[in-house]
Amino acid sequence: MDLYNEKNNISPASSFFWLFFGLILVAGRFSLLCSLYMLDTPTGDSLVPDYNRFIWHTLYAEIGFSMALSLLFFGISRFVCEKQIKMVKIAAVICAAIYLILSGTDDELQRWMSQKLSLSFIKTYSNAWTDTGLVSKIAIGGLQHFLLTVGIVIVSVTGLSFFCYKVNVGKIWQRPIQKKTWISLGLVLAFAVLGCTSHLWYNYSPRRWDRIRPVVYTLVGDIFEDFELQTEPPDFIEGIKLLGGNPDSEYPFWKESPNEDASINAFKQKPLEEKPDILLLTIESLRGWTCDMRVESNCKRYPNLCRLSKQGLYFPNAYSVGNPSVEGLLGIMTGIHSHSTKTLLRDYPNTNIRAFSEILSKAGYYNEVILGADPRFDNEEAWYSKWFDYHEFKQEYGDDVSSALRFVERYRERPKDRPAFFHWMSLSMHTPFVLPSKYGENPKDAGEAYLRASVFMDSAVGIILDSLSMDPRFNNTLVILTGDHSTPNGKQQQASERIGMGNEGYSWISLMMSGPNIDTVVDSRIVSQENIAPSIMAYLGLDVSNHYMGINLFDDSLSFKELPTIYSYKYGSMAMRKDSMSYYVVPVEGTDPAIAQKVLLEPSWDTGNPVDGFVTGTPVDLPKDSLIEIARKMRAVARAWDYVVYRNKVMPQQ
Repeated sequence: MDLYNEKNNISPASSFFWLFFGLILVAGRFSLLCSLYMLDTPTGDSLVPDYNRFIWHTLYAEIGFSMALSLLFFGISRFVCEKQIKMVKIAAVICAAIYLILSGTDDELQRWMSQKLSLSFIKTYSNAWTDTGLVSKIAIGGLQHFLLTVGIVIVSVTGLSFFCYKVNVGKIWQRPIQKKTWISLGLVLAFAVLGCTSHLWYNYSPRRWDRIRPVVYTLVGDIFEDFELQTEPPDFIEGIKLLGGNPDSEYPFWKESPNEDASINAFKQKPLEEKPDILLLTIESLRGWTCDMRVESNCKRYPNLCRLSKQGLYFPNAYSVGNPSVEGLLGIMTGIHSHSTKTLLRDYPNTNIRAFSEILSKAGYYNEVILGADPRFDNEEAWYSKWFDYHEFKQEYGDDVSSALRFVERYRERPKDRPAFFHWMSLSMHTPFVLPSKYGENPKDAGEAYLRASVFMDSAVGIILDSLSMDPRFNNTLVILTGDHSTPNGKQQQASERIGMGNEGYSWISLMMSGPNIDTVVDSRIVSQENIAPSIMAYLGLDVSNHYMGINLFDDSLSFKELPTIYSYKYGSMAMRKDSMSYYVVPVEGTDPAIAQKVLLEPSWDTGNPVDGFVTGTPVDLPKDSLIEIARKMRAVARAWDYVVYRNKVMPQQ
């Protein structure tokens, strides 16, 4: 029988056209979900521990959106003439194709980075294609699954196109409207309503919904978030106080120093030998547990990190303010929090903030950074241009050893008549941990690949430190090594469904600082990237105006002081760490109580397994009322800081 028969006017296929259209779209999305949840991620583990539960929870939500799309075009087809139906069907296929492409992209991001596709992510990585070396490594590393995703999208769109071409729906609204058409409309409406509300009635969990919601929900939610930030949150004052700011000030975290000019001028008058050079080494994806130098086997694996950790102040339990790399850069260079749901440096490019390198420049320093990745990759070029006298990225120096050799060359050519601040940023430990072919075959196992890349990184650090030791300024150089953020193993990626992406797998790094007059101390307390900028200013004796949210780690009385609470964020997940406790809320906009865990301050995990031997801290049972109150305060902190950033009140315009 033909799909459309002139004598019968309307075939069943025509009457139920938009229902079938939605079901084909659902079938395509279901295939993508099976690929996402049932196949292993690049870490070698499944994305979630129970894929069966996630597939169905996600599918119900996807059915809702697919049927809502069908319902939209069902209605449009009612108000156009028969000749315009063809254009309606073409528009429907285009919308479905866009949705499947966005969904497939969202799935790949979850596999690689455990995050949803958002407007912030799109804007941050809008120039990612410019770094062809890094992009090709990622593409090749996940080529098999990527091609599977592309294939599913192509087959689904082709099926929809063929169906739309074959079925004539020009007369489904003829008078009188047939019973089959009403049944079709009722089914589409019912599926749309039930699916779009499934997260409210089917085992409702804000944490799970944050992870499974259809990509369109995320993108639309990003748009509405800006409207919410236009008014001061009701708990603003409380949030600012919890952060240590002054809610009565227009700029709650700005600390004005009337002595800044005098302090800087006095510093500039000092002889060169009293003005130390500063070397900052930022390591890509530095896992705190894998590179914990308190573990003898780790020390042997990374001899150069080990020697640096034994030459000064070492904080094995340091944390990044956020993730991805651009967020780590924010914490290191400016000493402030990242945004709870967005990428601050990219989403708020006109924010008035002051990097410590800008103060160094004012004090007479020459500032330079050697980059491992193209700064256009995550839209950092404008900030590098503002913060440094010179920044360089060259594709041929794309691995850590080549980049380290280039660093040595540039450092030797630096101006010799003034102090210098040099920042070296590594890359080889970026996912998928691929080294150039000249160094041999890359392991297929993600854990082995990470270890190999991290050893390679250590050798690059050794090149820099060895070169520095032969420089006349060696005995007058402050050396700082830290990570931009961490990167999760498979179990930590799975744990993000329960405790969010603020967990240690995304944020636990290390911090080492050595130089003249710095005692050798291992401090196991929890610190943050935010402490780097104020520590440098204190080390140089500069009294300057600042917005730092961290503290001076060189303070002689630090061992007797209570360290401040620190926070980490990643696209809607939040972690708070205080003393030996971690608290998680996910999502930040949700209502769930906090989740409490004991931080493993000492190496009590399986140190014999440097990659997968650590997952998270130990769960702690606290009264539910306490966890609700902790979550309320954490959300007050996040809302208050986000509002400060949105209103551009970090510091005055200068």
